[in-house]
Amino acid sequence: MLSTQRKQPAPLIYRQSGMTLVEIMISLLIGAFLLGGVLQIFTNTKQTYRMQEGLSRMQENARFALDTLNHDLRMAGYQGCTVVSPNVIIDPKSPNPNPAPASLALGTMITISGNDNIANNWNSSACGNANACIAGSDAITITFGGTCGGALPEKASTAQIHINAGNTCDFNQYDIVMVSDCSAADIFIATSASSSAGKQNLAHANNQNTDNKLSKIYDEGAEVFRFNSYTYFLRSGAGGQPALWRLDNSRAVQTGVNPIEMIDGIENMQILYGEDTTQDRVANRYVTANNVGNWANVVSARASLLARSLNDNITSRPQTYTFNGATVTPADRRVRQVFTTTIAVRNRLP
Repeated sequence: MLSTQRKQPAPLIYRQSGMTLVEIMISLLIGAFLLGGVLQIFTNTKQTYRMQEGLSRMQENARFALDTLNHDLRMAGYQGCTVVSPNVIIDPKSPNPNPAPASLALGTMITISGNDNIANNWNSSACGNANACIAGSDAITITFGGTCGGALPEKASTAQIHINAGNTCDFNQYDIVMVSDCSAADIFIATSASSSAGKQNLAHANNQNTDNKLSKIYDEGAEVFRFNSYTYFLRSGAGGQPALWRLDNSRAVQTGVNPIEMIDGIENMQILYGEDTTQDRVANRYVTANNVGNWANVVSARASLLARSLNDNITSRPQTYTFNGATVTPADRRVRQVFTTTIAVRNRLP
């Protein structure tokens, strides 16, 4: 006979509640795998970002450096409507007493020149007390007249010339001045600079110049330029990175003022010069500065820059690169890239 008595439920103390230890361990393991995946994605994304940022900054620095060199090389030898010729008279005395410029190239106008494989103390003043120039890199010097809207309102040839006041030349005492028309040009040190009656007055005394007269009488309308002579070279920058620097040869060296740091992250610079050996104004060969036969025959320059990322540990392993004919495996893990451009010296072309 079946019992009609209902079975009583188990006491609450015996009922299952929560999760077992095995279930907890499995959950923790799955969570660890998921968290590891998220961390891996984050790490990879961050490394990709660092790589892209490093590449972009490096390319931006190299582009700025090449644009700067491009601009000045294309201007090399500019004398207004005068073609580059021995007619340019560079007048300052040598040696130039202080506070006049200490490194102005004398003689006929040197449009372009260079130094091959400089040492870390190549120019003690420009390199600084730490002899911080990048040994084995090149230096290039470019000379040209800088347009600033200056012109002669009257004929001039004597110890003082006047220029129209509506210009941006901003001449000061001991600045280098170029006067040019379509047949000749003169360069001299302004022994004084003043303004009066809507004109700027520039003295040309013989205490700083070979004579107090220009080489000819310049007619009204002759152009007046700032004389620019820049040397580009590599030196350690303020942040400890190799950098492109510019030395103004028309001014005295002054810490923090001349030379100035242009852009960092440029590790090496090599310049080849296109020399015209057949007088057809076309480069027949590209050679280093030490092998240029005649600087007056240089009609172009080929600049190669080795740029690097500012931050280290970007790549997973050291990145091998080839520069200037040599393959190098660096000790760090920076990104490096070679940038090369060829620039014509326009003022020497027909």
